[in-house]
Amino acid sequence: MIITIDGYAGSGKSSAARGLADALGFELLNTGAMYRAAGLALQDAGVNIYADPPDLARIAELVADYTFDMAGGKTMLNGVDYTERLTSPGAGAAASKVGTFPPVRERLKAEQRRIAAGRNMICEGRDQGTAVFPDAAVKFFFTASVEVRAKRRYDQLVKDRADADLAKIAEQIALRDHQDETRPIDPLKKADDAEPIDTSNDPLDVTLERMRKVVGECRG
Repeated sequence: MIITIDGYAGSGKSSAARGLADALGFELLNTGAMYRAAGLALQDAGVNIYADPPDLARIAELVADYTFDMAGGKTMLNGVDYTERLTSPGAGAAASKVGTFPPVRERLKAEQRRIAAGRNMICEGRDQGTAVFPDAAVKFFFTASVEVRAKRRYDQLVKDRADADLAKIAEQIALRDHQDETRPIDPLKKADDAEPIDTSNDPLDVTLERMRKVVGECRG
């Protein structure tokens, strides 16, 4: 059984995906981590992913052989462990950029389908219910206001004793939203049959209870 969770950056979908996977005994596929790893791997190979225009022929040649192993909470790409590098700002920017490259999207979608085939899995990302698993049994789409998402990110940075500017964070989130919504390939949007979840005001336990109810109704 495949359950997809798509939504905006900072909307709480990752925490909900982990919580739902634990509650149901499902495996978890974090597709955002795959894009982060792909962006880093291309840069490690000497590709300037920010070039205008990008060298799509070279990118296509490299990603054609990309194989992922996402077991145990790690992100392995062609045998290299990228897990520790995925939380950097550079990894996030790289993921956003390579997500606009057709060869990258097609290869990673194929890998996501391969990994999830025949398994009970929560697939979290931005195009899972629309482009990757359009026939998924259950789909969720997460939203939250820019202000709420910016405050969450701000609080996390302060907790980690990092410099933080709330207004700048909100601006960056709004820009990421625009990029995700307007990219020409597999833009971020709610699948027609996805259950909308607005996490602006609800705590995680309330969100998870709602999700478990939806899944329970589907499983009958």
